[in-house]
Amino acid sequence: MVDGAHPAPAGALWSVRGAAFAVGERAILGPLTLDLPAGRVYGLIGPNGSGKSTLLKMMARQLAPGSGELRFDGRPLGAWSGRAFAREVAYMPQFLPASDGINVRELVSLGRYPWHGALGRFSPEDEARVEAAIQRAGLAPFRERAVDSLSGGERQRAWLALMLAQGARCLLLDEPTSALDIAHQMEVLAILRELGGEGPDGGAMTVIVILHDINLAARTCDALLALRGGRLLAHGPCHEIMEPERLRAIYGLDMGVMAHPVSGTPMSYVL
Repeated sequence: MVDGAHPAPAGALWSVRGAAFAVGERAILGPLTLDLPAGRVYGLIGPNGSGKSTLLKMMARQLAPGSGELRFDGRPLGAWSGRAFAREVAYMPQFLPASDGINVRELVSLGRYPWHGALGRFSPEDEARVEAAIQRAGLAPFRERAVDSLSGGERQRAWLALMLAQGARCLLLDEPTSALDIAHQMEVLAILRELGGEGPDGGAMTVIVILHDINLAARTCDALLALRGGRLLAHGPCHEIMEPERLRAIYGLDMGVMAHPVSGTPMSYVL
């Protein structure tokens, strides 16, 4: 049953009401209730098995909740057609699909599919969107390179460019930095940070990203959503979540927090 005791506030881009997911008798997530306004970068954090990927897949319509409801822009997810939803929400899974035999420009062009379909004509606007996405992701020199010949960081940026070409108002990313070195992690997160609040055609873009590095999450995101055991333990600005007591509740470790010597951003460390 949808949690009617907590009506969605006006203006919430995402509203989750009593959403839960289970495999057999094993509860994976929820019941969970939360609201996310548009135009911010949200970090999903928590230990392995806490339900982060399950929540993101439910938001991306890759999984249907066993109970409860998710709404995007005031409408239940099931009320959206596939193409209409893809024009609004772009999803990058943790394990990227194979991209054999295509180059970067061809991959990024797939982001325009929700706008013209399989048989539609690729318009000048589509061309412009693809080129702008390639430029934004810093991939202009690799435009004609085969995707499978790219480094890990370049490949992640190519898929991010596909999402940008899609023209969606919300990006969902599942551990986009997990296999990258620190330099490529910073490249990808810098793009996500820049995108927060900057949507297509002047609208507000919302980014929801799963990150395992709590310090990179605090550096990149406007707010953090901390899950453990399928439950939402904390949700708020980074400085409120980056406290020793809360970090211990989330990760089960004694942790300290200090200010970054340059930016002042809170940083955690294991005691």
